[in-house]
Amino acid sequence: MGFIPWWKNEKKTLEPSESQLDLLGDSQELSPQRKRVDGAIVFRRFTKTIKDNGGGPESYEKVIQAETQELFDCNVRELYEQTGGKIRDRSSLPQPAQEAYMVNESLSANELERMHGTIGGEDQDEVDERIKAVVQEQAKQTRKWLPW
Repeated sequence: MGFIPWWKNEKKTLEPSESQLDLLGDSQELSPQRKRVDGAIVFRRFTKTIKDNGGGPESYEKVIQAETQELFDCNVRELYEQTGGKIRDRSSLPQPAQEAYMVNESLSANELERMHGTIGGEDQDEVDERIKAVVQEQAKQTRKWLPW
């Protein structure tokens, strides 16, 4: 399936439509209000899929640490320190690093959405580890496409 058939199928879920009445009283569908997708939007979607799959409060840090290690061969602190970035401000990272995070988190969110409701575990640590494993595996695949 290509993008257009997929979009037509998913449009109502992803972009709820609104309508208004014209002068004759007929309902007219309004164009959806769209905005540019940036790293913050991608990151919010990514963290939402972690939460939706049962990730606990500590899972986010574990997932980001594992993702960073796979994508950049360093930990989060090293990435920010060595590139002159400000911790917790991804916009202060070099553009290639921001792009790598965005690509991987978008793909990981897709995978976690597909897995929604299937990631189980005996306890919170097990659920968090399974989520981390999904993101870590995606980061390994993403890294193959990066120039470093």
